[in-house]
Parts: sequence; C-alpha cells; structure tokens
Amino acid sequence: MLLNLLMEIKMGKKPLNENQVKTLRKIVSDKPLHSLLLNLSVDLMLRASDLLSLRVKDVMNESGSIKTEVKVKQKKTGKTTLNIPLSKNSIDVIKKHLMDKEQDDFIFMGQMGHFMRKPICSQQYARIVKGWMKKLGVEDVSEYSTHSMRKTKPSVIYEKTHNVDAVRRLLGQSSVTATSSYLGVSDNSALELARSINV
Repeated sequence: MLLNLLMEIKMGKKPLNENQVKTLRKIVSDKPLHSLLLNLSVDLMLRASDLLSLRVKDVMNESGSIKTEVKVKQKKTGKTTLNIPLSKNSIDVIKKHLMDKEQDDFIFMGQMGHFMRKPICSQQYARIVKGWMKKLGVEDVSEYSTHSMRKTKPSVIYEKTHNVDAVRRLLGQSSVTATSSYLGVSDNSALELARSINV
C-alpha cells in the first residue's frame, strides 16, 4: 500500500492510454477546441504553457499547407524541441478547424477568444481534461490534468520500446534520471528489463 502511494507521488499525474485517446477522439470530434487540444497535446508532448501559446503559423505555412513537423521553443527551459511529427489525426483536425484562421491567431481560443484575442488558460485546459476523464468513466479525475496529456505519448513510446533516452529527447529533458523518474521507471523495473534480455 505504501509502495503504491510512493509510486503515485513519484509519477505525478497519470498518462492516458491508447484506448482512452481513441475513445476521446470519437467523443470530441464535433468540438473544434477539444479536438485540437486532444490531438495536438498528445502529438507534441508540450507543457500546458507552451501548448496553449501555439499559433496557427506554428502548424501551418503561409501558403495554407499544413506543416508535417512542429518545433517549439520551451518557456521553462529555453530549449527548442526536436522537429516533432504531426500525426494524421492532428493534420486532419488542423485541416478541419484552422484553414480559415489568421496566421497569428492562437490555436486554442475559447468562446471569448475572438474578443479577447487570447488562448484559453491552463485552468480551463485542466477542467477540459478532467471533463474528458469523467466521460471515460474514470472515478478519480484528480489523478489526471494537463500534464497527463504531455505524458501520454512518451509513456506509450517507453512502454513499447523501453528507450528512456529517446523519450528524454522528445520531452526536451536534460537527464535520463529525470525522465526515468517522470515516467515512473523504478530501479526494480529497470533491473527486471535487464534480467529479461539475454545477450
């Protein structure tokens, strides 16, 4: 019991799994803001402050073509991300919801965004994520927030490859130790992996 509690504290917010993301895509498909948030947050693996600051020009060229990769300067670290590829899901929602927008428009504008010329705030984003989890039938939505979205793809990548360094690079983190802690990789699971592979 205490070990589970310590693991939860160590891991922070839970990531979504692939099935949850797929189900949510269907649930939010008719809501432009939600559809853009879900797909771009999963693809780009950014902190909320960086994600919500994105403008149309970050994902679309002036010619109207959609970029296949996105590079973002992170506010917290000042580092620039790798060129992160956009999935077909993200490209489709960009085509559907951003083609008529101006290059300098924020991508994630709420209902008042047209008047305020500002994106939604992190608190609104967190409420949206918790609302999604309720729709998925999750009982304790406090385990999920905006950071769950940042962790989703890295967790799936790690689960499939066990490549902490690749995940570290995608997240723009400076140490494998920090990334291991972020993903909740314990010394025991690392040792189990080492035992399972014979050379």
